[in-house]
Amino acid sequence: MLVEYGITLNLSRVLYVGVKAVTDEIDKKLIFTEADLILLALLNGDKKITDLRPATGLSTTSIYNNIQRLLNSGLIEEDRKKIPGTRIIRLTEKGIRIAKILKTLEEELKPKIYVLKPE
Repeated sequence: MLVEYGITLNLSRVLYVGVKAVTDEIDKKLIFTEADLILLALLNGDKKITDLRPATGLSTTSIYNNIQRLLNSGLIEEDRKKIPGTRIIRLTEKGIRIAKILKTLEEELKPKIYVLKPE
């Protein structure tokens, strides 16, 4: 217990109340990663990598980094043959399932969405 200015405070209770308020607030929000934004953009159809920038608002570097992660995880695939010299990105079946879930979450929680950017 802390007694200061004539007020007795139970610090563990104050800390609990503060942490609870923060976690309750976090529970009300949906945090999308940059990769999630790419998946959502691809749900509308195949895209050239250069078309992902305006569709997602991400930097070119972020897009390329996330494209590689999504390729490695089997959520997207690329087609270099459709337009020679151009990388066309599309969702795989697994990617479509994930993107549809993200879309449902986006529609239900739209005013509470934040984008998590990696450090």
